[in-house]
Amino acid sequence: MAKDIKLSILSGLMIAVGGSVYMGCRTLGLTWLGAILFAAGLFTICVYGFNLYTGKVGYIAKNFSDFKYIRFVLLVLVFNLISTFVMGLVIAYTYPKIGAEAFNVYVPKLDNPLPKTFISGVMCGLLMFLAVDSWKQKFYIGCFLFVPTFILAGFDHSIANSFYNGAAFGFTLIDQQSQSLGVLRVALDSFDCFSLRNALLVIVTVLGNALGGMIVPMMTRTWKKEPENSSK
Repeated sequence: MAKDIKLSILSGLMIAVGGSVYMGCRTLGLTWLGAILFAAGLFTICVYGFNLYTGKVGYIAKNFSDFKYIRFVLLVLVFNLISTFVMGLVIAYTYPKIGAEAFNVYVPKLDNPLPKTFISGVMCGLLMFLAVDSWKQKFYIGCFLFVPTFILAGFDHSIANSFYNGAAFGFTLIDQQSQSLGVLRVALDSFDCFSLRNALLVIVTVLGNALGGMIVPMMTRTWKKEPENSSK
């Protein structure tokens, strides 16, 4: 379990790197370049075998009764979310411009209707499965095709969103001139990342990513085993 946790945290770190370069490019008006460079995060995850929720969850559809694997995916999800959120706070403190851009990107998502968020999550999950599975089949270019596609389309990636969430929240804190409790209260009132609306955004995106990731495996798997000695 300890190894799985460490590999999940490392994935969170790499998604934070991808999210940071994407936000940095956006501030320069180079959104398209940021979308391409974001793929460096998934590229590293695939090369080194780190644990990323959106790269693992789709394979649940191969065997829905494999509860050990389902628990593993949930573990990966938890530590992906924690590590990216914490990295968002760190990056926002170190690079306020990235935090400000993350705030501009993430906060409007809170106003999206939940059905739209869910569909957005499904489409992202589908593309992420294709990116990871194509890598496993040695079509490495898929990583640099499907990742920019979901980013430029505006689809929601639950783990990337967690980074933007943390960076946006961090920005509301450092944007103040004082770190007193009163100022902290003002920041929380401005953007409460622990609000019900934010929690719903996280949950719906996670579920959407899960369903999207399972579409291809569910549609292509053999559901009923053929008899070994069946006559033609």
